[in-house]
Amino acid sequence: IRKISKGSKVNGTVVDSNAEKLVGVSDLVTHLAPFLASSLEPALIFDVGINMLYLADVPGGKPEWASQSIIAILTLWDRQEFASARESIVRAVVTNLHLLDLHMQVSLFKRLLLMVRNLRAESDRMHALACICRTALCVDLFAKESVRRGQKPLAGTDIASLFEDPSVKDDLHNVTSKSLFREELVATLVESCFQLSLPLPEQKNSGMESRVIGALAYGTGYGALNWTETALEVVEVCRPCVKWDCDGRTYAVDCYLKLLVRLCHIYDTRGGVKRVKDGASQDQILNETRLQNLQRDLVKDLREVSTSRICARLLWAISEHINLEGLDPLLADDPEDPLNIIVSNIHKVLFNADASTDTTNRPQDVQAALLCAQRLGSRHARAGQLLTKELEEFRTSTLADSVNKHQCRMILQRIKYISNRPESRWVGASEARGDYPFSHHKLTVQFYDASAAQDRKLEGLVHKAILELWRPDPSELTLLLTKGIDSASLKVPPTARTLTGSSDPCYIEAYHLADAGDGRITLHLKVLNLTELELNRVDVRVGLSGSLYFMDGSPLAVRQLRNLVSQDPVLCSVTVGVSQFERCGFWVQVLYYPFFGSGTVGDYDGDYSEEDPQIMRLKRSLRPELGEPVILRCQPYKIPLTELLLPHKISPVEFFRLWPSLPAVVEYTGTYIYEGSGFKATAAQQYGSSPFLSGLKSLYSKPFHRVCSHIIRTVAGFQLCYAAKTWHGGFSGLMIFGASEVSRNVDLGDETTTMMCKFVVRASDASITKQIES
Repeated sequence: IRKISKGSKVNGTVVDSNAEKLVGVSDLVTHLAPFLASSLEPALIFDVGINMLYLADVPGGKPEWASQSIIAILTLWDRQEFASARESIVRAVVTNLHLLDLHMQVSLFKRLLLMVRNLRAESDRMHALACICRTALCVDLFAKESVRRGQKPLAGTDIASLFEDPSVKDDLHNVTSKSLFREELVATLVESCFQLSLPLPEQKNSGMESRVIGALAYGTGYGALNWTETALEVVEVCRPCVKWDCDGRTYAVDCYLKLLVRLCHIYDTRGGVKRVKDGASQDQILNETRLQNLQRDLVKDLREVSTSRICARLLWAISEHINLEGLDPLLADDPEDPLNIIVSNIHKVLFNADASTDTTNRPQDVQAALLCAQRLGSRHARAGQLLTKELEEFRTSTLADSVNKHQCRMILQRIKYISNRPESRWVGASEARGDYPFSHHKLTVQFYDASAAQDRKLEGLVHKAILELWRPDPSELTLLLTKGIDSASLKVPPTARTLTGSSDPCYIEAYHLADAGDGRITLHLKVLNLTELELNRVDVRVGLSGSLYFMDGSPLAVRQLRNLVSQDPVLCSVTVGVSQFERCGFWVQVLYYPFFGSGTVGDYDGDYSEEDPQIMRLKRSLRPELGEPVILRCQPYKIPLTELLLPHKISPVEFFRLWPSLPAVVEYTGTYIYEGSGFKATAAQQYGSSPFLSGLKSLYSKPFHRVCSHIIRTVAGFQLCYAAKTWHGGFSGLMIFGASEVSRNVDLGDETTTMMCKFVVRASDASITKQIES
C-alpha cells in the first residue's frame, strides 16, 4: 500500500504504470471492502478501515472508499465495541476528513464535536479540535468560492453549523460552564483563522497535506483577503464569549478580541462603510456593514460582561475602532446611545474600587480606560465633553494616584486643545493599528494562581496542536536526507555502565532509555557468564527507589535466565513508570545457583504401580534441587535528575516574565579555571567562542533550552539563561552568572584565568528544588 502511493519517475512509462496502479488499487479495495461489512472482529474492521483510508489518499483514490471506511469506524464507536481505542478512532476520522465529499464532511462535523468533547486525553482532544476547525474553515471557504463560481450553495457549510448542536450552543451562550471545552473550541477556531491569514505553506509533500492546501488555495481564490469573510463569521458566531465567566481565565476571550481587532483594522471600521463610488466591491460593503453591526451589538454586551479584566479590554477593542461619526446623534442623556454606554463603562473601570489583584489588573485597566478616553475625546466633540467631565471627577477622587492625576491633566489639555483646533486631531488620536496590546498573562510578572496557570497550559496545548497541523516540523527522516548524517536529530547512543566488580563470576552492564511522552524508563541489562561452567539458572532481581514504579504494582521484578553458556551474553530489560520529578535508581541483584538441576536423588526405578501414593509423593519431591544461591550485589544504577527534564522552548521575554514569579530558589557557587592569556580572553577576542565558557561544556549535552546569553568581553563575565520543564509539567529555569577573578596587577599582564560562577535555579514547585538540593 505504501509503495502504491509513491509516484513513478520514468517519463515513458508513466501512463501505463498509472493505469496499472489504479487497477491494482481498486483490486485491493474490492478485496478489502467486504471485511468492513462482514467482519465481527472490531480490531480487524479498524485495521481494514485505516488501510482503505490510505488507499483513498492515493492519486486516483475515490471519496466513497474513504466514506465506507469512516462509516465502518464510526459504527465501532456507536456499538462501543472498541472502547479502548476511542482516541485512535477519533484521530483516524479527523485526520482523514478531507478525503470525504462536502456533504459527508458537513454531516460529520456536529457528531465529531460531541465525540471529541468526551475524549479524556488533552493532546488528543486538541489535535482533533484543530483538525475539525481547519476542515470547517476549508469547507466554508470552498463552499463560498463554489457559490462565487456559480454553483448551488450547500446547506450547513458555514461556520455557524459547528455550533448547531444544542449542547454546544447552550455551552456557548451560558455565562458559566463546568468544562473547559468551549474555551478550547473558541481558542482553536480563532487561532486557526490566524493561520489562514498567513501565506499557505508551499506544496511540497503529496497526500493529505496537499489536498488540504489545495482546498484552501481554491477557497481563498489566491485573493489575499478572502480569509476575512470566514473569520468574520467566526467572530459573529463566537460573540457570546465576551460575557463568559471562566473563573479568571481569559485566554479564549483574548484570542477572540485579537481577531476582532485585526478584522476591524483590515476593514477600517473607523472610517465607516465605504461606498461603491469609493471603489468598494459589493462583498466589501456587505462585510463592513456586518462588522459595524457586530460592533453595535458588542457595545450593548458591554453591560453584561462578567469578568472585570475583560471589560477594559473589550472597551479598548471597541472604542479604538468604532466609527463615531456614524453614530446617530441621539438624545444626550439616552442610556441606549452607544457613546453613553461606552462612557459609562469607562467610568465603571476608573472607579472600580473593590479591585482585588486576582480579579483585575487595576493599573493596566486604568491605563486602558485613560487611553480610550483620550482617543475618543480627540476624535469626537461630544465624546470630548462627556469624557472631560469623567476625567475631572476621576482626577479629584481618592482612587487616582499621582501618575494617573498627571495623566488626566495631560489628556484634558489635549482634548481642550483639539476642541479649539479641530484640524489637529492627530495630537490625541493616532491611526488605529491592528494590534491587541493585552495578553492573558495577568501582570508583566506572572503570579502563580490557578487561573493563570490554566491559561498558560491551554495556550501551550492550542499552539502545539495547531502548529503540528498547519506547519508540521519535517520528519527526522527528511532531515537526514536533506542535511546528511551530521544533523542534530541523530541521538547519541546511551553509554553502558558496568554494575559488577572485576572478579565477579557474572558480568553485568546496563544502559537506560527514557521515553518522556509515556513517562517510562526502560533499563536494558546484558548478563555475561564469566566462569568456565554452564550456569543452569540465574535470577536477576531489580528493585526500585525514588519515583519509579512497576506498571503492575509489584515491589520488584525478577528475570529468570536459564542455561547461561560461558562467555555468551544474554539480554533482558525492565520497563518502569516515573511518578514525579525525584532522584531515582534501579538496584540490581544477581542470584545464581551453581548446583541447580544436579539432583542426586532422582534415579528411582521400580515396578510399582503409578498410583501408589507413596511413589507419587516421592516423585513430587523430586523437583530439581535449587541448591544454595550465590548472591551478587551490584552497584546501584542511578538515573540522573536531568533525564527527567525536557528542553522548554521559550522566548527571552516570556522567560524573564516568568523568572521573578517562580517560588522556589536554590543557589550554588563554583569556580573553574579556563585557558587563554588574560588579554586574549577578554577584549581582544571579539568574535568566536570565548575561552572563558570552557568550564560549562557539559551543559551542552543536557536537556536545557538555551534561552539567551549575554557575554561581557571586557571583564570576562557572562550571564546565561536556560529553561527546562519536568516530564510532569513543572517549570525550572537556570541562570548562570560568571565573573573572572581580577588579578591584582592587571597592568603587568597577569592572567586572570579563574572564573567564579553563580548558579541560580528557580522552579515552579518547591519539590523540584528540593530534589536538586539533595
